[in-house]
Amino acid sequence: MKGIYCSHKSHKPGIKFLVSVVGIMLAILGFFLTAIPLQAQSQYVTPDGEGDITFTPGLRIQTRYEYNEIDKNNDFFIRRLRMKGGGNFFGLGKYYFEVKLDNVGRFNKTPKAQVENAWLNFNLAKDINLRAGLYDFVFSRDALTSDSKLLLMDRSLIKGALTVLGFADNTVGLLLHGRPLGGHLSYGFGVFDNVQFETLGIDTTQLARSSNGALTSGRLVYDFLDPAKPDGYGDYWGSYIGEGQRLSIGGNAAYLTEAEDPRISDKSFSIYALGVDLFFNMGPFTAQAEYDMYTQDTDADSSDIDGSGFYVQAGYLFLPKVEFVVRYQEVDPSNIDLFDKLKWTSIGFNYYIHSQKLKLAVDYTFKKEEGTKEIDNNIFQVQLQFDF
Repeated sequence: MKGIYCSHKSHKPGIKFLVSVVGIMLAILGFFLTAIPLQAQSQYVTPDGEGDITFTPGLRIQTRYEYNEIDKNNDFFIRRLRMKGGGNFFGLGKYYFEVKLDNVGRFNKTPKAQVENAWLNFNLAKDINLRAGLYDFVFSRDALTSDSKLLLMDRSLIKGALTVLGFADNTVGLLLHGRPLGGHLSYGFGVFDNVQFETLGIDTTQLARSSNGALTSGRLVYDFLDPAKPDGYGDYWGSYIGEGQRLSIGGNAAYLTEAEDPRISDKSFSIYALGVDLFFNMGPFTAQAEYDMYTQDTDADSSDIDGSGFYVQAGYLFLPKVEFVVRYQEVDPSNIDLFDKLKWTSIGFNYYIHSQKLKLAVDYTFKKEEGTKEIDNNIFQVQLQFDF
């Protein structure tokens, strides 16, 4: 088994080992803190010299240490590596692309390079934009928040359940979006290809499934205090590090027709999801909550699959750059399985060395999962993030 193992009899990370892990992270931080200050991104003009197309490069590296009680493994790996770039084109709008290579060096994972984003955004009129390509599906604040801006290292359990249905991850389609009323109101309505739901069924554990109908979704958000950026989309932060005053309430809906999954029904069926989310920050305090539900609506009511979940999380900046964070979440993926409900509690802190661009995060998650036999699978994580 890959990883560094402790000599403690229970195989759990001892105090000396944890001190060494944190020491390594702090040494890396010291290097960054004593290096030349990070510079603002530079724009590069295409070789024609006319400035019709601009290009701004970007990079994200998230190095993580993880100890979990399932395989007793102390694992160092690259949780996320993103190479990205974007800019303006011909005065018509913006473009952006991002390639990801996740879980490099992670125990029991096989990394694979994939395109995460590739889109064109046209500004049709004031507060009216059309986006075409591959990008974040318009459903829920948690799903639309970049993994570099999350309050905790990973997104919620209900987001993961929605992703299985293709309702909360990157997909291909067309989206109308905008932020009228000076950025106080945000809207997004689109039609998409459900690339997450469709699978080839290459083995017995993953049967082939498809979606031949349209996947439509919509989101409305109202910001009561500080407005959102007028030309933005999916630019949320889990913590604004003590800046601004925000109270945002959002609602989401998604609907898929002609879904086919042999594990559920021998006929096509529909899937729909609804959700609400709330975000608040003022001074050092940040809070966020979300509830989502979904139904896979088959011909027979008795075989319908209903799922739901929620989370509440909060952060408090008790030092100028150090933030205490906590989250409680529950998800019940299916009403068919009586022993699949998950209840997780996470606590930790963030150290913002250079805002969200250079950040150290630590958290511990207590996992309570229903079943006939209780499993010890709590997890401790430390992550160093560099992003621009």
